[in-house]
Amino acid sequence: MASRKDFMETLYRESSGRIFDFLYKYTGNPEIASDLMQDTFLNFFKKYSDSDLNKEQALKLLYTIARNRSINHAKKFSTVKESGSDDMGHYKEEGQSFVRKAELSDLETRLMECLGDLEEGERYALVLKNIENYTLADIAEVMDISVATASRLVVKATAKLLEIAKSKQILPM
Repeated sequence: MASRKDFMETLYRESSGRIFDFLYKYTGNPEIASDLMQDTFLNFFKKYSDSDLNKEQALKLLYTIARNRSINHAKKFSTVKESGSDDMGHYKEEGQSFVRKAELSDLETRLMECLGDLEEGERYALVLKNIENYTLADIAEVMDISVATASRLVVKATAKLLEIAKSKQILPM
């Protein structure tokens, strides 16, 4: 039992940041993302602490739970995203000029706003594919859809995001 407890502690330590980032990109609010992350792990630990999952399976379940919790939260509170406050750290290449970092940060902020204009499923698919680097099969498993549907969703969401970015005149340099 001690090894299972160690597994759960390691899983939390190594995955909580990724789950927080995923939730933050969906909610746009660090406090809500933090609450949902804690709720996600609590739910996972209650239901799966005695199961014999490996790390990859556990992470997919965590993303599924996080997605469902955030959907429930959005439906329950019908929150409006707060803009301006950005408490998340940004990981950029070292050696970039200050001006280039500022440009990239501004572009990232504006693209995150565009991401908020997508439908829920489209937003999740893009975040999982492009930010979390999930395969289409993994996205399908997390979202409980077929691989073909996941593929169509990613393509549709990408096209829609580009249209939104064009309409807002957000063009990367």
